[in-house]
Amino acid sequence: MSVEYRAPATQSELDDTFACSARAFGGGEWALPFFTNIATHDPWFKLGNTRACFVDGKAVSVVQIFDRPMRIGNCVVRMGGIGSVGTDPRYRNQGYSLNVLMDSVKYLKESGYDLSMLGTGVQSHYERAGWVVHPTYSWTFTIPDCIQELPDGITFEQYAIDRDLEDLMKMYDLFNQNRTGTFLRPEDYWRQNPKWRTEPIFWIARTENRCVAYLRASQWSILEVGFLPGSRDAMVGLISWFIRRAKAAEEDKAVATLPSELIDLVWESGCTLNRREITSWMVRIIGLHSLLEKIAPLLEARIKNSRFEGLTRRIGLEYEAGSASLDLQQGKVCICDAGTEPMGNLRLSQMQLMRLLVGSLTAHQIVASNNLDLSQELVENLGVIFPPDELFLWRTDTF
Repeated sequence: MSVEYRAPATQSELDDTFACSARAFGGGEWALPFFTNIATHDPWFKLGNTRACFVDGKAVSVVQIFDRPMRIGNCVVRMGGIGSVGTDPRYRNQGYSLNVLMDSVKYLKESGYDLSMLGTGVQSHYERAGWVVHPTYSWTFTIPDCIQELPDGITFEQYAIDRDLEDLMKMYDLFNQNRTGTFLRPEDYWRQNPKWRTEPIFWIARTENRCVAYLRASQWSILEVGFLPGSRDAMVGLISWFIRRAKAAEEDKAVATLPSELIDLVWESGCTLNRREITSWMVRIIGLHSLLEKIAPLLEARIKNSRFEGLTRRIGLEYEAGSASLDLQQGKVCICDAGTEPMGNLRLSQMQLMRLLVGSLTAHQIVASNNLDLSQELVENLGVIFPPDELFLWRTDTF
């Protein structure tokens, strides 16, 4: 028996991987077109990003890598999303899926990716291949009896791609230009994503014939919002308008997946909110050096705007799969191999390191949790370099 872990080499083999994924997900009428559309419509698709186990030339287990440029602050890193993971039912429990994941990690490293993300309900499977859980949050809100009045001078209507796409693209880029976890979206992505996943339902707020806010929803779940500077009231109005529609449909609850900083938009609409932690998202650092090099301008800007503007020191970052050092010279950041700096190494887990880099865990919390003997000055330095923030992925960008 011949067993190979690789990308499909021909269109026929690619089609075989789609058929394998369809069988893995139950083989319904929806399945094969769904997986085939990934190749047809994802603007970043390429043959090598499909990884599979071929047994005697037939695909029996598949992983799809989704190439995405992702922001960390105002910098852009290369993220490889993992999706379409499945094994033909006849070949399960033989280790093929785990080996395809390990082949995918090797491919990600060789291809220059910085990190990887995935969503799953089976975390233990991916933990064995090096991914770790990164908690995210959604919000359930109760539809109130009394809803805020809609603002004057604003109209609410459904988005029309040929009329509104350019405005929406500009608004998205401006609204998310510093939002960690969001993707850069070229025009092809905006146009193709609905054909590849689901047709979007965007609602827009318009004033003086100008699109100033938008909301994307799936039934009574808010998946994405955005608004222009100075148009916060229009965004609150659009959410209130959405809630009115839910109430008219006799719904008493709805869901919002929003960054924490935007939750007040729903609260101001009169709703009672409850936060729910989601543990389905997992991350894996692929190239620590390249990741740090790409966000170095962001780190330098943070130092420059702090009382440590002329900071000079070396800080080591060590986790179970690698290490690197931040060599700080008068506030300039150079990434180099980890050295042994007395009282200057931060030893932590991959989960802690990833959360430190994106701001959802502070250096002070890590030092206390790991019982590290680091100087107060170093902890303060790290607090400036990696301030509190949030890794946030719009639900419309899931893969």
